[in-house]
Amino acid sequence: MKSKALLVGSLVAGIMNAGCGEAHDGTEEDGVDSAQQALISRTWAYAWAQQATGSFTASASYSRSSSGDLFGEGVDNTVTQLGTGRYRVRFPGIGADAGGNVQVTAYGPGSERCKVEGWNASGSAVDVRVNCFTAGGAPVDTLFSIAYVRKSGTGPSHEAYVWADNPTAPAYTPNLTYQFNSSGDSNTIERQGVGRYAVTLPSQTAAGGTVEVTAYGPGSEHCKVGSWAQSGDDTVVYVRCFDSSGAAADGRFTLNFARSTQVNGAMSYSYAWAHDATAAAYTPSLSYQKGYIAGDVGDVTTDITAGRTSAGRYVVNLPGMAATGSNVQVTAYGTGSEHCKVVSWSGDGAETQAYVACFDASGAAADARFVLVFTDTKTLFL
Repeated sequence: MKSKALLVGSLVAGIMNAGCGEAHDGTEEDGVDSAQQALISRTWAYAWAQQATGSFTASASYSRSSSGDLFGEGVDNTVTQLGTGRYRVRFPGIGADAGGNVQVTAYGPGSERCKVEGWNASGSAVDVRVNCFTAGGAPVDTLFSIAYVRKSGTGPSHEAYVWADNPTAPAYTPNLTYQFNSSGDSNTIERQGVGRYAVTLPSQTAAGGTVEVTAYGPGSEHCKVGSWAQSGDDTVVYVRCFDSSGAAADGRFTLNFARSTQVNGAMSYSYAWAHDATAAAYTPSLSYQKGYIAGDVGDVTTDITAGRTSAGRYVVNLPGMAATGSNVQVTAYGTGSEHCKVVSWSGDGAETQAYVACFDASGAAADARFVLVFTDTKTLFL
């Protein structure tokens, strides 16, 4: 299903906070180098839950953690089924502090979707509870991909996250324990209508960035990125939430933003905004895509490409990325109630293909735009 990629070379001091180059559109300031990146501390873990039932150790080929070795290996992330469609994911060795951000994406060809029910520190581990549902809102057992990151410090990098914990408040500052902004400022949220929110990330640059959103809580609501844009010195991300019928619904959610830096913590990454839902082959917006490989390679100069293979089905080609040791998160984009998920990903070490499926409220395949974030521990020395 997924092929193995090779990690080449040795690790040098400071590579865990490797830097990135300038934005693709050339209109922003220069990228952030490794010394500046080191001002931000990142604790992270991710996993692929390769079984839908039972209790098991997440696949070692797609499970990594900052508590492991220099490549994130050597730690057993585990999954425990708590009930139909309910799971607990345990990330050992990273739980000394609460906070952080969680993103989860359902995995496989069906129309299931998953969300975060909650997370907490449990001794030296972080426990994340995940709930999964059919398109109609019934609990269902399914595979999923999950990523956790906790950041601290300040610096010139552009990265921020929030847990939107008050879905009916007209305007508020979300829980400070579960939000982060590399500028040191506090993120805020405004409710603009039923199921419609504007998240303001102070001193962040929208162009060249990417956004992940996951619904939060026990219910079957789901959330997505409506859009994001610059407003003065700040980035504003617009979020839409829906119930299982596709109607707008107030909901809690988690949101993660980054621009030209380690989105979900690990050293190497790619991301893209797949802005064309019907093109058979195209290059996603160069202003909102980025590839970076830790080590001697740095910025990936070959563009990410994508294409529609059938109704609601897509492939995204990620140059330079290694499939083994990686993680994929997908967030639907736009104002409608469509949702998207990762079907699979595979590669040969030189490029990875990520396959995405999108659905309407009834569970039928539907063309839709989306955001994809790929996280990798690949480190390459020439």
